[in-house]
Amino acid sequence: MSFDSMNLEMCDRIIQDLEIDSICPSTPARPRLKRILALMQLNSTFRRAALRRHSLWSTIYLEWRSDVVQNFLENARRNRTHPDLTVFLDTRASGTSDKRKKHERWAKFLKEEMAIIRVLGVKIAVKQSSSALAAALSETAAPRLITFELDLDEKQTNNANIHRLFANNAPNMTAIHLHAATPFLELPNSLSLTEMAYRVTPRNVSGLFEMLRKTPRLAYLSLKGARTWDDSPLPVHNLVVEPVLLPACTSLYIRDLNALRTRYILSHIDLPIVSHLDVHERIVEHDNDLLATIFDTLPRLPKNPHLRPRDWLFLGIRSNLIVVQIDGYRFRTDWNGFRFKHLTDVVGAHTLIAHVVDVVIAPANTLLLQPSNLHIENSITIPESDGLFMGLDYLGVLMDQIFKVYPSVRRLTLSGNTNPITQSLHGTHSHSLPNLSLVKIEPSRRGNLIGTHDAASLEMLKTTRHIEIKNNQL
Repeated sequence: MSFDSMNLEMCDRIIQDLEIDSICPSTPARPRLKRILALMQLNSTFRRAALRRHSLWSTIYLEWRSDVVQNFLENARRNRTHPDLTVFLDTRASGTSDKRKKHERWAKFLKEEMAIIRVLGVKIAVKQSSSALAAALSETAAPRLITFELDLDEKQTNNANIHRLFANNAPNMTAIHLHAATPFLELPNSLSLTEMAYRVTPRNVSGLFEMLRKTPRLAYLSLKGARTWDDSPLPVHNLVVEPVLLPACTSLYIRDLNALRTRYILSHIDLPIVSHLDVHERIVEHDNDLLATIFDTLPRLPKNPHLRPRDWLFLGIRSNLIVVQIDGYRFRTDWNGFRFKHLTDVVGAHTLIAHVVDVVIAPANTLLLQPSNLHIENSITIPESDGLFMGLDYLGVLMDQIFKVYPSVRRLTLSGNTNPITQSLHGTHSHSLPNLSLVKIEPSRRGNLIGTHDAASLEMLKTTRHIEIKNNQL
């Protein structure tokens, strides 16, 4: 069937499918524009169908040409009292020519159309700020705005001269993502915010808690460390000040902070009903030892006896990081590029493996976890450790402790380099995991990790220990 023979309803269905596959909300600005304009040029029927599709036109990138922006705005307004726009601006994407003219055009759009914007995302690169843009974001009320994201370059030390947001008047805003050097202590509609993502820097970490204190309905909090962080000390903890209580917060994510900074933040936040914790941190040397906040975060998980018991444990093992995951909790600590300042390499290596052992057995020691289901993903292939990069010799030490501490395991899933683990189960650890009844070999969750399996050791487990084998790598 040719395009010209299709009726309007069929064109509608095709465009609906295209919005799912190739013009979805996450489609970048340039390909999105190219694909929508291509639809308009197929024939008159597709053009009519596209013009009726409000969702095609209500997402606008201000870095597009002015005539394109105006065309999208006019089409979004068709038969709509409230077009409910989704607007994005990336100042870097428009280049450096005619900077002043572009900034004035963007500021004018924001001032005139803010009343119909529901989602707004603004990314301002260093040396790409302007007084016009700052004024539009600072002084224009946003009565229908629900979600706002402000991403300022880390070198923007003065928040690009944006001193407040939307004249403190955004009564419907419930989600805010802030990547800014200085905290906005007066957030619009802070009492009703339910979602916040925040970039933590040396300059704003102390102001973070004052800001959070004004968000009692926050349910989701994501904190990400800045890419560059000097060695400036953390603010002195004032024991008189009570931790910030977030009584509605169920989910906390922490990324790209070292363990000392993560612990500092956790010590200032009280999350009485948190049910999902996800921490990715970098290892840090502290008091001639290594620090990991798994011992601070695991006890924060709910202890409600009416909740379903945790019966699954995932351990991800790589040369330079460890992942521990159970239902509602994920912890990752890495030491890529880490060097001890006060310990020799030999002592440091022994300290590291002892620390890693403590991390992988923490669920048993802290929560008394004894899972029936254990998934180990091993990425280590090098025979011997090299400095602080773990080799297969260290993997053997880890397996000794894992099999000892988690004897309850009945179903063992393995991915990645599984050979040394299955070989040890019929050799060194032939009497470990006495309840083991099933070994599954699975492809890795990570697409770039090639899986291996040792057919001989799997057959030995099947015949000598009467364990069922399922190899999904075949």
